[in-house]
Amino acid sequence: MLKNRITFKVKGLNQERALNNISKKVKIFNFKREDEKNSQFEVELKDTKEIKKLIENQGLEIVSISHRGFFYNLKKAFLRYGIIAGIIISLIFYLVQFNLVLKIEVWGGESAECQEVKSFVKDNMNSNFKSNISTDNLEIMIRNNFDFVSSVSVAIVGQSLIINLNPAVLPNEMGDDFQPIVSEYDGMITEINLIQGTLNVNEGDIVQKGDVLVLPYTTDADGTVYQVQPKAEIYANVWISATASHYDYRIESTRTGNLFTNVEVLLGDLVIYSNTQEVNFEEYEIKSYTEDLTKNLILPLKLRKTTYYEIETKEIISNFDDVKEDKIAEARQKALIFLQENDIIISENYYISEGAGCHIVSYTITTNKNIGE
Repeated sequence: MLKNRITFKVKGLNQERALNNISKKVKIFNFKREDEKNSQFEVELKDTKEIKKLIENQGLEIVSISHRGFFYNLKKAFLRYGIIAGIIISLIFYLVQFNLVLKIEVWGGESAECQEVKSFVKDNMNSNFKSNISTDNLEIMIRNNFDFVSSVSVAIVGQSLIINLNPAVLPNEMGDDFQPIVSEYDGMITEINLIQGTLNVNEGDIVQKGDVLVLPYTTDADGTVYQVQPKAEIYANVWISATASHYDYRIESTRTGNLFTNVEVLLGDLVIYSNTQEVNFEEYEIKSYTEDLTKNLILPLKLRKTTYYEIETKEIISNFDDVKEDKIAEARQKALIFLQENDIIISENYYISEGAGCHIVSYTITTNKNIGE
């Protein structure tokens, strides 16, 4: 068992001659012939590489290789028990480090705020062991030390300490940058319910889009002015208008449907191929575009297509009375677009103006809505 030898089992013909040639260069031990084609022998461990080459050079086939000896058994035992020891050590290390918090993450705030909270927690953690960390105490400490935090939750997830911040939001009423309520419509005010602020209009007033309705401050009995968020319900009969025009005489250009396309191949700005024809249309429109001829080419070849559309121009003379109802309906539809879903129409009317061969239908819809929102 102390001798370190390798046992080779080989297969092939004329083994005696082959082994005689091998034994001249490498010492062979315990030769055994199993049958006509198979035999086995031993060599010293140090001759392993050389014997393999000699066997191949003699035309023999290696069937198997086995080891024995003190050093081989020692190596095998070391590998076997070393793997087991490695597994045990890794398991112990994992169990120890699993009980540690290795990372702190802060969510929910601005970047600078999160970093500030993260640094604070690091400085106030006495230990990284999970069992020594009180998430309840950390929540209290964060709330007590940071005004920008309204509420906070701290939890240990895996090996991370997760801190979720809910930033404190300053109520609108406690700010100092308030804007007045401004009308977005033209109309006449019918009802006012002031909640907060200073009125700038009265019932019955006519207002236009952009007029200030409620100012962002209030004044007490002593004349002291306080900035506040203006709030009010201000109802008004709102006028929503739209127009439609008709010309008694006009010129229109339309496409006839006739067209053709010219094609050119460009190398940079140079035309290297073209398939074009002359334009025989009296009137036409042009649409042109250029695109890469092929992709992944060194040469910048491009394809330019130009399409010519034939058009014809007509003089159109029409009487407004023939299309009057259509124009009124057109103007009404344009006005209806600006109404919201729950708006109730109070009244509708239209007015027709005429001048220089043009008739303009102005359609107005009156609805009552809260313009103080």
